[in-house]
Amino acid sequence: MNLNATILGQMISFILFIWFCMKYIWPKIILIIEDRQKMIVQEFSNIEKQKENLKIMYNESKKIINQSKKEAINIIKQANQEKVIILEKAILSAMKKKKQVLLQAQSEIKIQEIQLKKKLTNEISTLVSIMTKKILVQFINQKNQKYDIENMIKNL
Repeated sequence: MNLNATILGQMISFILFIWFCMKYIWPKIILIIEDRQKMIVQEFSNIEKQKENLKIMYNESKKIINQSKKEAINIIKQANQEKVIILEKAILSAMKKKKQVLLQAQSEIKIQEIQLKKKLTNEISTLVSIMTKKILVQFINQKNQKYDIENMIKNL
């Protein structure tokens, strides 16, 4: 191996370059790397916090969903109870209405029956009066004829 001035100069310049890098460039790179590491660590810690927050929010959302399901079930139960109450009220009012309609119809039927009875009695009474008139007229005519015949016989 032959050591000459060129190699020696290259070695000195390389050493100066390394020293320059170690003195001025390397600390900045180290600072940047440390900052980057701190930022990465902070990001990981943020991610962990976010995961915990997500778990908490997930649990809260589960609680809210369960609570809303219970409320929905209660609302449905109340709605069913109100439905039953409304149906019972409707049935009762329908029954009352039915009774009223029946009573009204019965009263109308009775009124019509009374009117028909009156009409029939009037017709029967007029028929009876006509019949009696005719019978009386016939009877009177027969008597008059008898009297006439008897008078004729007496006169003879």
